[in-house]
Amino acid sequence: MRYNIHAKQFLFFCLILIDFNLKATDTVRVEKVVQKDWAAYVHFPPSQEKLPVIITLGGAEGGLSFTRNEADLMAKEGFIIMRLGYFKYTSATQGQILKEIRIEKVLEAIEFIKKSNLADSSRIGLLGVSKGAELALQVASVTSSVKAVAAHVPSHVVWYGMGKKRGLNKSSWTYQGLPMPFMPYAKPKSGWFTKRIAEFYEAGLEAYPEQIEAAVIRVEKISGPVLLTSGGKDDIWPSHYMAMELKKRFDVTKFPYTVKH
Repeated sequence: MRYNIHAKQFLFFCLILIDFNLKATDTVRVEKVVQKDWAAYVHFPPSQEKLPVIITLGGAEGGLSFTRNEADLMAKEGFIIMRLGYFKYTSATQGQILKEIRIEKVLEAIEFIKKSNLADSSRIGLLGVSKGAELALQVASVTSSVKAVAAHVPSHVVWYGMGKKRGLNKSSWTYQGLPMPFMPYAKPKSGWFTKRIAEFYEAGLEAYPEQIEAAVIRVEKISGPVLLTSGGKDDIWPSHYMAMELKKRFDVTKFPYTVKH
């Protein structure tokens, strides 16, 4: 499913990362980066100053979910935008499905952009959508390099992999060579042929409550403010419920940074 992201949804996020008014009016310069199992387009607005960085992470469709126009729009607000293809993008990952993906790919992208003499390495944020929001929160919880997260229709737990039956009994992610604990799906109350995919996730949470704690994303370890957006009528997965669970965890753990849902 394609989510249209409006710039106003990230105004809060932008204000966190940037503390000066830069309006780039000239053409945004784009560089392509290709590594062994990830690739990216980096959008540089014209500026002589070091700029904050936003790394975008698309959803389960794979590849580069964010369009060039979306990236250019954000770049013109004074950000370096790195559109990261974390699977199903490079020649080595064309046939890859969303199961047991190394979250280190995002960590490697962070280290790569830090080396740019145009990037302010102290102001790096992640912007994730759907599965990309799940990934963004997970990555931010294991590194202090990420200073802000915008998670659109997120998850509070790691879920099963995706892509036909091959991924359904595996974790979506690995870290340090090991699959991350995950929540499985379960049969919806309305049956296997429901048109509302979110029911598989809701059924999994209800059927396997004993697995939730292991699969929970330790968002309290994030080193900066967080923006959550969700949809109350989300048919893909229960993003509103999961965003509320994230907010609850932030509150219970007395998270020291600003959280906005």
